[in-house]
Amino acid sequence: MTLKELRKKSRQMLRDGNIDSPEADADLILMHVLELNKTELLTKDFVVPDALSIEVGGYLNRRLSGTPVQYIIGRTEFMSLEFVVNKDVLIPRADTEILVEAVISKLKAVKGPTKVLDIGAGSGCIGLSIANELADASVAELDFSEKALKVAMLNCERLSLKKRAEFICRDIAEVDAETEDWIPSDGFDCVVSNPPYIRTDDMLDLPKEIFEHEPISALDGGEDGLRFYRIITEKAPKLLKDGGILAYEVGYDQAESVAEIMRGGFEDIETVKDLAGIDRVVIGFKSKKD
Repeated sequence: MTLKELRKKSRQMLRDGNIDSPEADADLILMHVLELNKTELLTKDFVVPDALSIEVGGYLNRRLSGTPVQYIIGRTEFMSLEFVVNKDVLIPRADTEILVEAVISKLKAVKGPTKVLDIGAGSGCIGLSIANELADASVAELDFSEKALKVAMLNCERLSLKKRAEFICRDIAEVDAETEDWIPSDGFDCVVSNPPYIRTDDMLDLPKEIFEHEPISALDGGEDGLRFYRIITEKAPKLLKDGGILAYEVGYDQAESVAEIMRGGFEDIETVKDLAGIDRVVIGFKSKKD
């Protein structure tokens, strides 16, 4: 079978299986197995060895069973960077790029080197993307999962950011800002998080490929979806320097609730909309001492 024939067959196979993005997913699988870039996939044609055709078929069957294509090929693109992903971390999504871009914009106004704490680091896509964009930024990646941090460490190495990143395996709910030696004495310039924010009762309504494959701990935000916003916002004043930034990604209907949680300890609270016009990011600044 030639490449063009295999590509046509693969796309049709996923279309027939009602996969949401059959063309894109089939192409990603083909490029991964055949070690081709997009241009080569579109312009080349050759007879594909039977062993590789069989391997492609196995990957397509995994996709048809509901496994996200990012887990199948072991990577995804985020902020124009390639990140390794597996079942131990949430797959980075385009909505989270809104959060990263907003934080980068705010930190560019800070004079001198900046220190960022990424809570619930997962793959490290948020903190590492910030450090990659800002040459004078360092990042602390915090996650309670050792397996997730291993993925973040791998991504850090791949992005050549080892000298500007550290990794802390801790549950944020158990962090004592007055005794933890990884917290800068003058505080972080920014605390950023895309915490679990799906309401527990809504978890079963998630698409099958999310609920059955992505880590539940990275999705379930408690009864009202706001559990981790409360925990982090309570901790944040002792983690941040005066005027430091607290920035969250939020669910489609949570921006006002999260802003309300932040009021009192934070000022100049603002929201940022995603491409669909939904308030997706909430940012505030730690109130300065008189």
